[in-house]
Amino acid sequence: MKKKLKWIGLGLVGLILVAVIGFLVWTQLTYGPTDEALGYAAEATEVDNRLEFGDPDSEVGIILYPGAKVEKEAYAYYGSRLAEEGVFVAIPSLRLNLGIADIDAAETIIAAHPGIQRWIVGGHSLGGSAASGFALENESRVEGVIFLASYPISSMVESELRVLSISGEVDGLATQTDIEASRENVPDDAVFYEIVDGNHANFGMYGPQDGDNDSPLSAKEQLDETIEQILNWL
Repeated sequence: MKKKLKWIGLGLVGLILVAVIGFLVWTQLTYGPTDEALGYAAEATEVDNRLEFGDPDSEVGIILYPGAKVEKEAYAYYGSRLAEEGVFVAIPSLRLNLGIADIDAAETIIAAHPGIQRWIVGGHSLGGSAASGFALENESRVEGVIFLASYPISSMVESELRVLSISGEVDGLATQTDIEASRENVPDDAVFYEIVDGNHANFGMYGPQDGDNDSPLSAKEQLDETIEQILNWL
């Protein structure tokens, strides 16, 4: 009986190891940036495995969390365009390429740039949810949250955080039903904006994404509209 239990125990350990290894391998199967995105990433300064754009003594700083399994360079266009408008932007690499595994990624960035007067955190998809978790725990240091095809990790109704939610009409992952449901978890003055014909993957520059719908827009077209709304909101 003891021998049988021993083999059962070893079998369970083996299954757990296989599951862990499988998960770790899955997190490394990332969506890489397009060549166009890499061109904008070349404008950045890379510090401690994050991309930084613009003047670190700007009044406003935005920390943008990448979507799940999407490499940070895919979001470089945000940094390039927003820096032109006087906004400092930092895009971190996330532990295991998952925002939920690195909610406090903004911590070291804020600490490294004491010259920034107003901090906004945000992100794409799971990255936006993770950013909202950081904001809720750091309301004294963070002014607002930007959700890109995303929604809060938990209720923000009682917070004083400003909220901007930008979504895509034909998004196959963060659907309009999901976005509408998220209204119950944000303050009443939250701003919602829907991009007509916008999808999920076009909130970055990394090509098509599994489970998403096709869009007639190019990534750059969708990003330009997104950035315009961010600047209006700021």
